[in-house]
Amino acid sequence: MDARTRNAVAARDRAVGRVSHLTWRIGSFAAVGAVVLGAGFAHLLPTHLPHFSSGGGTGSSGNSGNSGNSGSSGSNSGSNNIQGPGTAPQQGSGSGSHVTSGGS
Repeated sequence: MDARTRNAVAARDRAVGRVSHLTWRIGSFAAVGAVVLGAGFAHLLPTHLPHFSSGGGTGSSGNSGNSGNSGSSGSNSGSNNIQGPGTAPQQGSGSGSHVTSGGS
């Protein structure tokens, strides 16, 4: 191999090394930036997520009027009751209660 080819190969290797180093540096800064942004927006996350019970009843989802029965089945009067998937709608108490499927 002549001197010109060796110099070209060495220059290419240096350029590849610089690009690789720069790529790692950019990736590191992106990861640190993602952590900083996540920490900055962490105050927007809810502190209490609703609890889905795996049984047939509806679980308590933060209702203050609930008397501690987190897995009680039956009708709950709160509007924040969320049913887990695969559970049938519960019959509500009162004369005008009905279940609407798919809209208003």
